[in-house]
Amino acid sequence: MPFNTALNRTRRLALCCALAWLAQGAFAQSVVRVSGTGSGTGGMRLLAQAFMQANPAVRIDVQPALGSSGGISAVMAGQIELAVSNRPAKPAELATMPLLSVEYARTPFVVAVHKDLGISALTSVQLAALYAEGAATFPNGQRARPVLRLTDATDTQILKSFAPEVAAAVEAATTRRGMLTADTDSEAADLVERTVGAFAASTLAQIESERRPLIGLTIDGKAPTVAHVLDGSYPFQKPLYLIVNPQAALDTKRFAAFVQSAPGRALLRAHGHAPR
Repeated sequence: MPFNTALNRTRRLALCCALAWLAQGAFAQSVVRVSGTGSGTGGMRLLAQAFMQANPAVRIDVQPALGSSGGISAVMAGQIELAVSNRPAKPAELATMPLLSVEYARTPFVVAVHKDLGISALTSVQLAALYAEGAATFPNGQRARPVLRLTDATDTQILKSFAPEVAAAVEAATTRRGMLTADTDSEAADLVERTVGAFAASTLAQIESERRPLIGLTIDGKAPTVAHVLDGSYPFQKPLYLIVNPQAALDTKRFAAFVQSAPGRALLRAHGHAPR
């Protein structure tokens, strides 16, 4: 084989490799990782699907829920780009990184039960009785199994605000052994799904965005709907914040902006969120 022919083939091969490498770089997908509270990750997955349809060069990776504090810590550590949280960043967190906290929605805070339980409403007195020691039962005779969260958890504090008798009953239940417990919103919802008679604090956003077979109970005649959050007639609400580093990359900021856009707000409202 003539030397020039071999040289030309070598050059063509090198050129093809270079073009393939450039093409790979040109179509490389930007990845925006999202996690945080289980109240918000289901909605983020719906938003991610809509955003990626319009922006195929960006992949929104909504990871398993870490909880609010876990999500914020992950942003600070560079493990994710965007956190969803039930609270804004705390002063101690802001001292480490100047995080931006934006409330993008509120959602009805609910007492969740399996839809097949046959119960849709309780009074606060009936709810308090379900935390009693021993074999507590729902009004239909079904055994009740409360799922408890940490004493200082946001869900525990909101649950106690339902009524003084509920606060006292929940406080007493936290001192007993053998109770069902959950560390995160997702764990609590999973326990309600798979445990006969279980009930737990949850949100309409999580139930509807994740298509869970659960319902939020009406308490003392107050129905947990988005419309009632918007008109102020349902007082038990959980805020949802986006937590982001102000120096985040453009695609992270673009997705955060989409969450608050008209299409994003409409998608959220259709799945248990009251957009802010």
